[in-house]
Amino acid sequence: MDSIVELVKRNEQLLLENAEALNDEEVEQEDIDEYLKIQGATKEELSAFENQFQIRLPEDFKTVYSYKNGSGYMSLIWPQEGFYRGYRLLSLKEIIKLKSLFQNKNCKMTEFPNVIGEKQLQQLDERIKPYLFCERWFPFAEYAGSLYLMLDYNPSEKGEIGQIICYVHDPDFIYYVAPNITEALKMTETVIENLI
Repeated sequence: MDSIVELVKRNEQLLLENAEALNDEEVEQEDIDEYLKIQGATKEELSAFENQFQIRLPEDFKTVYSYKNGSGYMSLIWPQEGFYRGYRLLSLKEIIKLKSLFQNKNCKMTEFPNVIGEKQLQQLDERIKPYLFCERWFPFAEYAGSLYLMLDYNPSEKGEIGQIICYVHDPDFIYYVAPNITEALKMTETVIENLI
């Protein structure tokens, strides 16, 4: 699992060296300094999180969080070709706070016919259950308070527990991203290299 930390470090280096070009604006040195100060979560913090939500975090996810418990204002995950913005990694405390407000109930997509039509429902990835909100989804990264990467603990029969999915607001929908955080970080490396 140390290789995932090396992957995060390579991505960090790419991001820090190319921050202004990637963000289309000047990145404050203060934000970079704050990011560099962020420590990893302890085993006790990760265990307490798992106990609070009665889940077992994927090992690669725990390894990433043991290295960095959040990323402050730095966009650490860029897992989608064609969407040229990165997601900031939420700290465990931020996840807990967000979870109390968002993805804290089960609502199927069919409960929102004015938002999600039949055509959209047919486009839902078969690895994802047809929910718009689900208690077993855990947002861990966000972009602009309207896009969230989430761990899926309630996948369809064709999905995998712990797969990464994305909630997009306006228009509201759920998209499949990757089987795990390792693959999302590999995609990040590719996306960043293609942008610079």
